[in-house]
Amino acid sequence: MARLATALMILLPGAAQAADAPALPALTLVVAKPVELTCRTKSVVVKTDAANATTGELKISLVLKNEATKPPSGAWRIVSVADAHAGSLGLREAKVCAEACPLSVGADGNIELWSPAPKSITELKEGEMLLLAVVKSKTLDLRATTFSGKEIESLEEGSCRTGS
Repeated sequence: MARLATALMILLPGAAQAADAPALPALTLVVAKPVELTCRTKSVVVKTDAANATTGELKISLVLKNEATKPPSGAWRIVSVADAHAGSLGLREAKVCAEACPLSVGADGNIELWSPAPKSITELKEGEMLLLAVVKSKTLDLRATTFSGKEIESLEEGSCRTGS
């Protein structure tokens, strides 16, 4: 019984601290109000002979343009990316998404980032590139896959925060 009491005393403060930890704010886009995300990501280019991994910071801007469409739609663009983060979608998509690439908001609230445009992988021609990235609205986690033709070119993941 004494062991149980000791175990509870050890566990309860940790549980209380976890309950007191501030929750991340959910990401909600509002029409015509841009949101900037700063993400710390790791990317791996898998299409080359060796898996080349880089880490660094990536900044993207999101804006909802039409919430009446199904799914709601908008645009995203690259704000900046660390030069040393050579495998990042920020460097690969810098020209294509310098002004804007399409985004959509899923039924679950997660934000899908596309480049150059939403398309099925089965529709890709040999050498044609496609990026699909998802920002989880509740955790601000980012996961991205870039395809070249029907094969994976690179993978990227990390966590984001709003603002700079």
